[in-house]
Amino acid sequence: MQPGQKQNHAHSDIKSSLRGPAYAQLATLIKHKISTGEYAQGGRIPSESSIGKAYGVAIMTVRQAIRLLTEQGILRRVHGSGTFVCGPDWTRASFNMEGLLELLSDKDNLDIRILNAGIVEASPKAADALGLAEGDMIISLVRLVSYKGLPFLLNKARLIFDPKSPIVESELEASSLSGLFSGQGNSFIKKALLKLEPCLLSSSEAERLKSSQTSPAFKIRYTFYGYTDLPVGSGWFLTPTGFMAFTTRIGVWDDDEE
Repeated sequence: MQPGQKQNHAHSDIKSSLRGPAYAQLATLIKHKISTGEYAQGGRIPSESSIGKAYGVAIMTVRQAIRLLTEQGILRRVHGSGTFVCGPDWTRASFNMEGLLELLSDKDNLDIRILNAGIVEASPKAADALGLAEGDMIISLVRLVSYKGLPFLLNKARLIFDPKSPIVESELEASSLSGLFSGQGNSFIKKALLKLEPCLLSSSEAERLKSSQTSPAFKIRYTFYGYTDLPVGSGWFLTPTGFMAFTTRIGVWDDDEE
């Protein structure tokens, strides 16, 4: 195939496609060249003018595509040297909890039972997490979640004592758990800090989850912040490892592989 024919074909791939703006299509084509090794990791890609001529697009379109891939960590610009292909960056890996969310979203097979709820004095640890003074009143809530009759999630929540607060109303509703994980229906939460740690179950936790005390488990500690940037709730979710797995992808994946 002659070079001119290849350029027309690439030009056609962008201009005739209905898969979004030209720069996004160009970014996909560049990413494909990286995934096939045509643009090698650590290597420099062609200049913006060369890419523009090859695909029949304006320099601005090329720059938008490169900016997009740079924001995704696929390319990096080096002033005075050009644009280079990044290798997989392990520090950019982020994990999701979709498997856990799927269970919490299956309302027909889900049972959420409140084991304990009340107004108590904040312990030193709870007071520190919520930005309160030790002894201030807080709402304490313990819930057990079962899927198809099998308990799999134990939740302990501590909330600022404010009966009019929307987070208090939400936390007291059994349906709020899936919303907390999916980010739906909790517009009063501005941000959250999560910490995942492996642990072993205590005797009481193992009894509630019908699991062995020696079985490994995940504990997800959390703090929720309102739009005043002050804590409004904290606590943890505890689940045996068999109910939750974490996966992520790093590096360059073609769209049909994702």
